Amino acid sequence: MTNAIDIAAVADARPTRRRRRFDVRPALFLTPFIVLLGLFTYWPLIDTVYLSFMKLNTNAPASFVGLSNFRGVLDNSQFHDAAINSLIYVFVSIPLKVLLPIPLAVFIWTIGDRAANIYKSLLFLPTLLSFVVVSIVWIWLLNPVMGLFQSLIRPFGLQMPALLSDVGTAIYVIIGVGAWKLIGFNVLLYLAGLSSIGRDYIEAMRLDGAGDWTVLRRLIIPLLSPTIFFVLISTVVFTIQQVFTPIDVMTEGGPLNATTNLFYVVYQYMFQSFNVGYSAAGTVILFVFLGALTVFKVLVIEKRVHYS
Repeated sequence: MTNAIDIAAVADARPTRRRRRFDVRPALFLTPFIVLLGLFTYWPLIDTVYLSFMKLNTNAPASFVGLSNFRGVLDNSQFHDAAINSLIYVFVSIPLKVLLPIPLAVFIWTIGDRAANIYKSLLFLPTLLSFVVVSIVWIWLLNPVMGLFQSLIRPFGLQMPALLSDVGTAIYVIIGVGAWKLIGFNVLLYLAGLSSIGRDYIEAMRLDGAGDWTVLRRLIIPLLSPTIFFVLISTVVFTIQQVFTPIDVMTEGGPLNATTNLFYVVYQYMFQSFNVGYSAAGTVILFVFLGALTVFKVLVIEKRVHYS
């Protein structure tokens, strides 16, 4: 009797051991993604770090120069201007791209009828346009001689200022163009976050006598905070990259480096000065710069995010 019980126990245990065996099939499905991620993300990053310590010439083999490329980049006044401008791009874009879409999204979400689809389409339409096309159109709009705005104010004896040629205003024009194009995308992200908020909560607060501002501040903003945090991080990381096209098309970094940024300077090192070492060193510094901004926001702001 005991032997029969032992045999039955062993028979029951064998399938358990089979179930615990490692199944390689999920790993096989992930392999193409891991290979592509390594080839197009991690390997270029490693190679860029390697090139930042090298001096490359077309007629001589590469030579190790240590931190010389980093010193040359950090001592460059153009790079200093680009770093300051990059901070301006980030911190001025936050109110336009992160905060302004919130009331727009809440307004559209509150309407909740066919008119909401019209508003969403109008706001999202600029996102579908090419940044090159958008930049060319805004050059024409702001032209102080033949632009549309100049044509509208000329009958009143007014003169359109040359905003793109002014050191004090050019960077803010670039920021405004970027915000105009991308604000609709963030509105849709906020609308997706608002769709998870039950309207019963709002009705309950209104029955308690809460006004619109109280509902927004005490209910909607806390429940929308995960989406706000995501939009904030993506704005910080991608703003420097997204303004590359309007900088290149509208001002080419001028006047007097007033609109250049770190991303554009790295491009100039590589494709105008043909200095691979400086370009690689600038890329590493840009990576550290964006990483530091992201870590700062995660450590400081994520504490206020309500995920539950």
